[in-house]
Amino acid sequence: MDSSSTPRVIQLAEQIVADIAERGLQSGDPYLGTADAARMLGVSTTSANRAMQLLVQRNILSRRQKRGTFVADGIHGETQRTIDRVHLVVNNTYLATEGMMADGVIVGIQSVLPHAEIEFNHLPGSDDTAWVSELIAKTARSQQAEGFVLARSSLTSQRLFQASGLPTVIFGSRFPSIQALPSIDRDHTAAGRLLTKTLIDQGVRKLGVLMRSQVLPGDHPFLDSIWRTAAELGLTPSDLTIRFLPTDDQAIQHATRDLLHEHGAGGLICRSQPLAESASKTIKASKQKKIQATPIVVADIYSRNQTKLPWPSIRTVDSSESIGAKLAETLVEQAQGSAPEIAVRRLEVQLSNPRV
Repeated sequence: MDSSSTPRVIQLAEQIVADIAERGLQSGDPYLGTADAARMLGVSTTSANRAMQLLVQRNILSRRQKRGTFVADGIHGETQRTIDRVHLVVNNTYLATEGMMADGVIVGIQSVLPHAEIEFNHLPGSDDTAWVSELIAKTARSQQAEGFVLARSSLTSQRLFQASGLPTVIFGSRFPSIQALPSIDRDHTAAGRLLTKTLIDQGVRKLGVLMRSQVLPGDHPFLDSIWRTAAELGLTPSDLTIRFLPTDDQAIQHATRDLLHEHGAGGLICRSQPLAESASKTIKASKQKKIQATPIVVADIYSRNQTKLPWPSIRTVDSSESIGAKLAETLVEQAQGSAPEIAVRRLEVQLSNPRV
């Protein structure tokens, strides 16, 4: 497998396995702790821990409380596999603006499919028909059992994978005409309701909504929920202004100034973290104290820096590891010839307050 398409957490795990082999360690032998492994790999303890956690899922390492880390039985073992390779098909635009898929999702996938290879495939931002068709054709010729996880995928790619009959699950919302592919996505209706209520409860009577220029199926219930919740809480259509914007700092800042000064928005709902980051710059740069106090709430937080988010944001109740396991279980059901028990799984969400 080309290392350039291999997720970083997998590369680190493979380095650990190579280190175990080079040392000649056997099942039951002690292995490095997280700090020592991080030094050996030349990475942070967080990255090393993720890789070691993945190897625990593969039964190559075991961790014993107060005793340390040991080589496990799976270092020389073989198990029956239902999926040999999982392709994470991720939109290039999404990668550039919002980051790579969380390591926890990968760990969750391998908790169900411990011996499956995991490979990133970067979907072109536009005109992806030939690219997807070639990937499907290549997979059809493979001797391995392969499955696909589609993240922020286009209608074209969903339609082609649906037609292929290959095990596929959409990580996100499926388009209305796609009925044969299962999907796992957050509850966008609940997200819109929580964010709108949060601002109105703070006394905001005019809302500005910043959306991405590329509209995806999940945006529809999200916006419907904002309109409905605002109306239920006494706002009128003129109290809500929506802008669809490219991922461009100047464009977002200009639109933010327009919402605040021309439309009198007293609070902003941002569909994504990049939108919130750009809007925040405009708010902080204002010389008016009222505008400096404008609250922001955020719907989509992915794998960008989350250590010190200053805004309330939507998170799933499920951990990323749990979501990864659900994705893998859905692929296994299809690989075994069964329709997924739940075709559209909506993940419960909650509002996470800023970290101090």
